[in-house]
Amino acid sequence: MVTILDGGLATTLQAAGHDVEGHPLWSAHLLSTQPRAIVDAHAQFIEAGADVVITASYQASVQNLQQHLQLSVDEAISLMKDSVTLAREAAQASGREVRVAGSVGPYGACLGDGSEYTGNYLATMDRTALKEWHRPRVSALVAAGADLLAVETLPGPAEALAVLDLLREYPNTPAWVTFSCQDSRHTCDGSGFSEAACRRLCARPELPAGGGGQLHGS
Repeated sequence: MVTILDGGLATTLQAAGHDVEGHPLWSAHLLSTQPRAIVDAHAQFIEAGADVVITASYQASVQNLQQHLQLSVDEAISLMKDSVTLAREAAQASGREVRVAGSVGPYGACLGDGSEYTGNYLATMDRTALKEWHRPRVSALVAAGADLLAVETLPGPAEALAVLDLLREYPNTPAWVTFSCQDSRHTCDGSGFSEAACRRLCARPELPAGGGGQLHGS
């Protein structure tokens, strides 16, 4: 069985004339300012054959939504939930079965300093700190009814382990985890990446059945 994922949300929105690259929140700021544009972009992917659409929450966190959109904590969480609602609206309008994946980008992506491409923060943040930072968005996406979570382009396994630890609390929500890699053997933080290592990571015994992630390099 082949599952078709959607394409680049930011490039699609930018092609439609929306200011994405010039904003520190990228696509996420349109959740507040142009929500219909988000629905339309999802609909384009579905019309092209996508079986899964990924929410516009990759670069959204409580902290940066507060900073750049002047939102309260509750408003920031509500906006992240809206990313699921908008994707679901496009999926339901299509008249066929389309799943909604809640996008969970790396910590570095929300800093806006390019550190998602180096993972340099992984040397100073421990697993607990990373887990707690990811918690509000993961919780919001699950509460809003995402069918699964797309934990995307992590720069190293330390962050993946933190997110997988958090996902133990959501055993009924499947997830995939992808890494960004500097070459065919290393993730962006310089850690070794191999099929065998990923299998060991996914098979950690403390993860409950149904709550583990699938890991891939990209």
